[in-house]
Amino acid sequence: MASYLETISDIEAHMLKPPAKDIVINARSGRIEGASLHEALALQTLRLAMRVLLPLRQFGFSYVARSVRALLPSKRSMVFALTPGASMRVPYCDPYWSILLLPDYSYERSMMTLLDAVRDVDYGFIDGGANYGYWSILASGPEAGNKPTVAIEAAADTFRVLEDNRLLNGGRYSALNRAIGAVSGEHVRIFGAKHEARTTVDPADGSRPILECDTISVDDLAALPLFAGLDKFVVKLDVEGVEIAAFSGATKLLGSDTVFVYEDHGSDLDHATTRHALDVLKLRVFWLGHGRRREITAPEQLADIKKSRRFGYDIIATGSPFWIDRLERLINE
Repeated sequence: MASYLETISDIEAHMLKPPAKDIVINARSGRIEGASLHEALALQTLRLAMRVLLPLRQFGFSYVARSVRALLPSKRSMVFALTPGASMRVPYCDPYWSILLLPDYSYERSMMTLLDAVRDVDYGFIDGGANYGYWSILASGPEAGNKPTVAIEAAADTFRVLEDNRLLNGGRYSALNRAIGAVSGEHVRIFGAKHEARTTVDPADGSRPILECDTISVDDLAALPLFAGLDKFVVKLDVEGVEIAAFSGATKLLGSDTVFVYEDHGSDLDHATTRHALDVLKLRVFWLGHGRRREITAPEQLADIKKSRRFGYDIIATGSPFWIDRLERLINE
């Protein structure tokens, strides 16, 4: 009995303890604060792995991260200080987001280039497939001009981290546990073990869904009260295979001053989403990522950009004269 009571006492004492402080990493300088010796060793190991694997487009990095996390475990989270006033909390040695351990890592350069170039514009930001909230945190933050922002994430477990990051950043953006779809209110299943690659597309390999969710269309998101009075939008679609369906649910925005940033995956050799944007939607399409900035006038031009079949590539599309003018200036700088 004494042993049992001591165990209960230990549990109660643990529950009364404040949560462990986060390990804080400055994403620009790489400075690590608050890490123990073994945690610092783990993070420096991942940083070295990133440097070694960078020429291979980080191939194998997720396996390294999982191995390091198993060998040098910790119950604490990592907080990346992205910019002054913008922070993102992620699990310790997260196999995806630990790439930010490499100082000043250029993550999704097309998107960053666009945000930097339009900070003077009053627009609403719709972050479809927000994951842990990286772009919502930045777009709603001071360096991007504190834009009204809604983050949409379908997977409930990933959404909990997104919501935690919303609170970490003062609740300055809205977050919805929904999946982007052609229409609102449909019930969909979610597949995929990796939080960064969840999809509502049935993989047709016998995989079982892990979660379920309801859909919301892009047009319905733009009608949310937080966007009242705005007539310009930036819409990011990182929705793992349902980009064309997402465009179907954005007919109002397609006819307004909206610029879309969508993912065209390296494994899609037919460049289906870009083909749809050019041939069906009649949008102007641009590339602002690594290499020469330029307009894409034929889907086949993406073959020179999509160097890896493992990654998605952020492509920018719009039919708005306002945004076309901004993009033309960017590619002619």
